[in-house]
Amino acid sequence: MGNVVDYLEKNNFFEIPSSLHRHHNWEGGLAQHCLGVYDRLSKTGEDLPEDSRIITSLLHDVCKSRKIYKDKNGEWKKRREEELHIPGHGNRSVKILEKLGLKLTSEEKRAIRWHMGGWKIGERPKDEIRDFFATKKSDLWRLLHNADRYDASHNPQKD
Repeated sequence: MGNVVDYLEKNNFFEIPSSLHRHHNWEGGLAQHCLGVYDRLSKTGEDLPEDSRIITSLLHDVCKSRKIYKDKNGEWKKRREEELHIPGHGNRSVKILEKLGLKLTSEEKRAIRWHMGGWKIGERPKDEIRDFFATKKSDLWRLLHNADRYDASHNPQKD
């Protein structure tokens, strides 16, 4: 877990916005969003392992820590997908966490990978389509997905 915390600090996880034009689009918004997802998930998933609730809610968007950055003029910018070397939002988060040595269960991997739902699922390879529909049977995925959507829609932008 120490490697994960070091990665978060080094890649400005606690300073960057969650997005540039959608929810939590202010400085520190990414960390605030992840805490909001944790807060929601911790209240709805009491029967799930606590470690799984903590890991998936707080780290589901870890990939954004490399995607969003400040340019030399101090403005927030977003890297293009092709600059990031690992395709897919949730998939990139799982790969980063694994590279840092965090041992994820298969259910945690799937929950993080598909936390946004089946975005453009019809355009994906058949093995990914099967994986997504298998994931939809998971309570952890369902609760993470709902907590993520809830927090994003109830904190869309700063006034």
